[in-house]
Order: sequence, then C-alpha cells, then structure tokens
Amino acid sequence: PRFRTGAREKDKEASTEKVSPEREQTAGQVWVADCEGDILACIFRENEIRAGIVRVCRLVTGSWHRREGLGRLLVQSLEQMEREAGARRVYAHVPYPSKVGEVFFRKVGYRQLGEGSDEEDNESKLEVPGRGFLGYPLTKVFYKDL
Repeated sequence: PRFRTGAREKDKEASTEKVSPEREQTAGQVWVADCEGDILACIFRENEIRAGIVRVCRLVTGSWHRREGLGRLLVQSLEQMEREAGARRVYAHVPYPSKVGEVFFRKVGYRQLGEGSDEEDNESKLEVPGRGFLGYPLTKVFYKDL
C-alpha cells in the first residue's frame, strides 16, 4: 500500500505524454490482468509484421499468482481476438532455457518450430529464434494455427 500512492501519482504524470500514431503502430500491444490496481499478469504482442501472423514476445505472471489460470486466460483471449481479426497463426518466443515456458505453451496447444515431422510452410521459415552476441540461442519459437 505505501508504494502505490507514489506510483499512481507518477502514472498520472506519465499519462499526459502524447503518443504519436506511428509510435503506437510500431510498439505493439500489452494486455494486463489486474486486481484492485495490482498487476497480476500481462502478455505482450508485437505489432503485426506479416499479414495474418501474430507474435507473442512475453507472457509474465506474478509469482504469487502462478498456476491459477491467468496465463492461459490471457493467451486464449489474445488468440480469440486475433482469430476474429483474421490471424491464421500465433508465434510465441520463449526465453531459452525456460522449461516452465516450454511446458506452458505445449499445454495450451503450441508446437515447437522445427520439431514436428510434418512439413512446415514457408512462413515458419521466416520466424527464427533469437540469437545472442556469439550465436547462442536466446529464445525458442512455438507456434499455433488458429
């Protein structure tokens, strides 16, 4: 409670900033699950680079609220909205080596890119895992067809 007072005043100051439509277009979107002003979980979707393709770059759930279904609810809500908007596929970039993230995305119906025995289309070849300075993997890519 003591940190919220200052944070809310700071948020009011930050909310007066003018965001240009170009910046908003480039930035992507964030959906937040909150309870009485506390953020419990959030999901970040990058701006659409290719038509019909959505890219989830971050899904975060507070440690006290894990295993309550918030992450699943955020992912399913994002998928439903994007499906209604005409998206065909969702990619999720999971930090490497996050076993929790891998297990989570598998449970909600995603498959790891390059793992399946069936042929993957040309669009999946455009989506590559993030690599670090020396070429070490930073992310694993999971996908789901909508």
